[in-house]
Amino acid sequence: MTSDTRIDDIYTRLNDLTHDVTNLKIQAGTIGTSPVAIATNLTLTTGLASDMREVKSDIRQMKSDIRNIDASINEILRLLRSQNNQS
Repeated sequence: MTSDTRIDDIYTRLNDLTHDVTNLKIQAGTIGTSPVAIATNLTLTTGLASDMREVKSDIRQMKSDIRNIDASINEILRLLRSQNNQS
């Protein structure tokens, strides 16, 4: 084997190793970040679910308030009509 052939062989193997290391880094990064990404998503989802429960509770309270206001207005109108009928 000539010197040039040996150098070419070394460069080829270095390129192969570089490629393998890069692939391993990508795999390790993906495996390493997946649990972090999942944990982050779960934290965000839990927070959003909590916010959504609060919003739903607020909406239920608003609907209840509107029904009460509506009932009060109807009672006021009934009283005004009955007063007008007596006049």
